[in-house]
Amino acid sequence: FTIPRIALKKSAELSKFHSFLVTETEVGNISRQEAVSMVPPLLLDVQPQHFVLDMCAAPGSKTAQLVEALHVGVADGETPSGLVVANDADYKRACMLVHQVNRLNSPNIVVTNHSGERFPNIYGASIGAGSGRGPAVQFDRILCDVPCSGDGTTRKNVRVWEKWRADDAHSLNPIQTKILQRAAYLLKTGGRMVYSTCSLNPIENEAVVAHVLNHFEGALRLVDVGAELPELKRRPGLATWKVMTRDGELHESPASIATNAMPRSHRRYVDAFFPLDRARMDELHIERCMRIYSHLQNTGGFFVAVIEKVAPISVNEKKKAAERAERLQREYDEREQQRVQAAAAGADSAAEAETPAAAAAAAQDAENGAPKRHIEAETVGDTEAEPAAETKRPKVDSADDNNNDDERMAPYLPDEPREDPALPENPFVFLDASAGELKNILAFYGIKDTMSRRGFLSRMENSTYRSVYYVSDSVRRLMELAGQRLRVVNTGIRVFNRNCVKDAGCAYRLVCEGVPQLLPHLAPHFVVDVPFADLRVLLEQVNPLLESLSAQTRERIAAVPVSSSVIIRYDPVAHAVDAEQPFTRLTAVLALPCWRGHASISVHMDKNQLSSLIHRVLGLTIDRSSEGRLKLANNTRSVPQDDGISGQDDSNDQVQAQDQE
Repeated sequence: FTIPRIALKKSAELSKFHSFLVTETEVGNISRQEAVSMVPPLLLDVQPQHFVLDMCAAPGSKTAQLVEALHVGVADGETPSGLVVANDADYKRACMLVHQVNRLNSPNIVVTNHSGERFPNIYGASIGAGSGRGPAVQFDRILCDVPCSGDGTTRKNVRVWEKWRADDAHSLNPIQTKILQRAAYLLKTGGRMVYSTCSLNPIENEAVVAHVLNHFEGALRLVDVGAELPELKRRPGLATWKVMTRDGELHESPASIATNAMPRSHRRYVDAFFPLDRARMDELHIERCMRIYSHLQNTGGFFVAVIEKVAPISVNEKKKAAERAERLQREYDEREQQRVQAAAAGADSAAEAETPAAAAAAAQDAENGAPKRHIEAETVGDTEAEPAAETKRPKVDSADDNNNDDERMAPYLPDEPREDPALPENPFVFLDASAGELKNILAFYGIKDTMSRRGFLSRMENSTYRSVYYVSDSVRRLMELAGQRLRVVNTGIRVFNRNCVKDAGCAYRLVCEGVPQLLPHLAPHFVVDVPFADLRVLLEQVNPLLESLSAQTRERIAAVPVSSSVIIRYDPVAHAVDAEQPFTRLTAVLALPCWRGHASISVHMDKNQLSSLIHRVLGLTIDRSSEGRLKLANNTRSVPQDDGISGQDDSNDQVQAQDQE
């Protein structure tokens, strides 16, 4: 159903539903996403062995789809051989992306911060006795969900109409073209990439695809995906269109556009705004592009093009790219020279009619130093997101661009992007599992050799670390090859975290997000299977005494060292015949990280995860106070009269401190 956001929050009944949505989203059980924005990852056809690159990943809903596809068919505790690199040009949006992907608990994700058109080359190890670098690392699948005007989202984001201009696409087309060109170099021969926008403007869509395909002269081809997603209603790509300038005039060719009808920063790209000749457009099968209109199935508007790389990009093509950049520069210089000469000729004509007093004033201005024109190197504007939608909208030129000095285009070689400086953060460092604290951690918890010892890493600070992360072997290989070339914002999942208990047997405890990865490899005595009655006690009480649990459970917990982590596991299939059952029928095994004290035990989970678990297992809703803490009554989670129970403070340090005796 459709309901306004304000009504969802103010209605007494719907506010509970809204709270449920927020909690489940934070936990990662659900993900809210526009239906049509799910199409590009589905058409990318990601397999567990694929190296996948999401070039413009934030806010991360499509990245989440890619990660889920990567893990299809992979057993618990194992990692796929592929990986997903989620990149975004804006650092703050990349941090938001980290929050999104961390809910997936995958060791196969790397979040980076680079401009899409400048994503760095990563070279493999050299082969043979030579010391030169090896071939560049390429990806099996690439998603280019590029920054766009977002005019396809007008149904859900009405504010787009307030900012929309006919020539918004003129600023975006060059950036989108460079991103798609860069993706072509990074894609393996035989690989597939998807170009998509939430715009319906052909200058941002078919124009970009057609000119890039034409540029690579047969190395890329459009894939016919008409038989995929058969229930999705779509329309073919456009082969012809007109270009509207800021004055509202429509043009069928660049020759009809007057010099003052378009900002100078757009003129050098004007040829790329128009379609190629009709025969060439038919030869490229531009109709294989997919246009999704809002009225077809009550969705947002979207454009999708599936592209396959059928031949390697040769050295000659790279040379051609350099020559094209030089040609564009030369043509621009010639136009500027003609403009200056025309202006000078006009000035001479005006000087003949100029009065002696005006001539003297002009001479005085020149003598005092009038402002001079200067030409600067081209810069690309940062992207910024619409707050109420997933639209990616870079800054566009202001209305007075015709009066601004133009920017000059430096030669752009998409196969040799400039390197960005390193992030001002402590870098990730891989840890040696055979020495130091990590050796003690693995020995204490009895981590089996079935878990790779090469994937542990941490952010080092003064030669110490607070958390230990784990990544797959494929991520480690990529990071080792990349070195400092990759601006890595985050990677891996936390598996161990330093605790604050002085008498603990191990200085590190198990972390909830790392439990699924560690569970198959832990020593058996750290995993305690319990019936539902004991699970209820753990969820209803904050720090239940061990004596409140069943005798069998107490006996198993006694084998766990005091002041250490333990996994409490409930298997609904094994206890299907028990008299007491969960509020909701469970189909998956529950594994809860807990802290084993001298006489009590406590659950170590994020408050949102705990809220979701209590709601599903006990049928109760946590009602958090304004401070976000739990109201305690005799060490029991109190249940208010409105059938909710108050929320729990998620400070693990406080829980551990309470448990010390």
